[in-house]
Amino acid sequence: MVAGCAARKPAPPPPTFPATSEAALQELRAPPPRPYDRLLITTVAAEIGEQLASAIKSARESAAQKGANALVLLHDTEFQQKVGKRTLRVRRITYLAIHHR
Repeated sequence: MVAGCAARKPAPPPPTFPATSEAALQELRAPPPRPYDRLLITTVAAEIGEQLASAIKSARESAAQKGANALVLLHDTEFQQKVGKRTLRVRRITYLAIHHR
């Protein structure tokens, strides 16, 4: 009986970049045509209003700390969620944080 397995190379570590300013992050509707590095995908989901604004700010800060200089909007949806007797308007946004050249 002969047994074998294919050896796989481990994935290379993601690129690292110095932290950027949250204020300098661009918001894009589509990936840029020029080369870029994918850093992370982040999703925020929160009640529309102050909670959502705070969650988006946290996501932007996290992306900037990883060296992103742009956030690409991947998905944005709004829905209602029942919590106890209240019905909340919730928004879920998924971003791709990138570093483009």
